[in-house]
Amino acid sequence: MNVKRCMRQRFRGWIPKEPFAAYTNAPLKPRWKRPAWVAFTLIAIVALSLFAYKGVQTLIFYTNPQADVTASYYEKSLNCSTANVGDTIEVQTSVYWHGHVFPEFKRQVNITDSYPENNFQLISGNNTHQYNGYGGGEQITFLLKVISTDISSIELPKTLLYLDGSEMTLTGTSAVLEFQSVLESGS
Repeated sequence: MNVKRCMRQRFRGWIPKEPFAAYTNAPLKPRWKRPAWVAFTLIAIVALSLFAYKGVQTLIFYTNPQADVTASYYEKSLNCSTANVGDTIEVQTSVYWHGHVFPEFKRQVNITDSYPENNFQLISGNNTHQYNGYGGGEQITFLLKVISTDISSIELPKTLLYLDGSEMTLTGTSAVLEFQSVLESGS
């Protein structure tokens, strides 16, 4: 038995003389009009738009540290509250900052803790700190010597934080140092 006769017996004469004649009678329903394809297409469009949104947002966070940093603050403390000329003061500054958690980018960090140079002289330590790293807390400790007390009290300036060369605004309170005059310390 040949194959054609075998298939005719199985399909009972259904096989047409022309190969595409069986498909011309019923109109084809487009595949995209089926409910499953509509749902799949909508889910794919939503997923791709969310992926594109997150990608653009991550690019903005990577290129602009000011958009990436969610919190940044500092704490400054002194080892004493009053001082005279010639006294040595220890200044401790802690700087905390962090960006978005996912993804977290490694940044070049520069922390500068300035002081009034007409009232103080740097004895030891360093008032700048540079490193490459992620968000967290860093502490700077240095010693200052009081060289002039022309005013009664002074508030130490704000600490400056630079991430990848752009300045971040830090929140926090700075330490206040009261100066004693020579007459007050003698009595």
